[in-house]
Amino acid sequence: MSSATDFIWKTFQQTSNADRNNVPKVSLSIDSNNGIHVSANYIQKYTGNVKTEITGVMIHEMTHVWQWNGNGQTPRGLIEGIADFVRLKAGYAPGHWVKPRKGDRWDQGCDVAAHFLDYCEGLKSGFVAELNKKMRTGYSGNYFVELLGKTVDQLWSDYKAKYNGHYFVELLGKTVGQLCSDYKTKYSTN
Repeated sequence: MSSATDFIWKTFQQTSNADRNNVPKVSLSIDSNNGIHVSANYIQKYTGNVKTEITGVMIHEMTHVWQWNGNGQTPRGLIEGIADFVRLKAGYAPGHWVKPRKGDRWDQGCDVAAHFLDYCEGLKSGFVAELNKKMRTGYSGNYFVELLGKTVDQLWSDYKAKYNGHYFVELLGKTVGQLCSDYKTKYSTN
């Protein structure tokens, strides 16, 4: 748990105790006590690499320990998305997650929100860390505007547009522009 904590503090740019949530102790139990809970039934039924999955789950859950939640005001989809963003950056995204560009809303689920936050992080390195810092005392949808200059809905539209173009490349090996050019060439009456 200490290596997960170190990775999370680095991701959130929490370099001193003043930056961090004051958590004196974290418990891990594979039962029903207080702390981080991992279902024994889940572990028993999991068919993939259990060590990799549990490591990813631990990183996700440890992120909840160290992240700020806007004093309970931050939307749940964003809280979960940040935890899975950290899991994604640590290299523990499971194979069953949706691919980038999927989803109907930016905060639709852990994996959808994680990919969206990764897109935002690509626009501004340190974005998620700065967003987390802002959520120390509250939450405002305006944080996206303050940090990236656009509303979350504008950013979601940009994200979807970026990956929709990649969809054609994945399927046909060409961009939308190349497909249009090919069409014009083939059906030109000149």
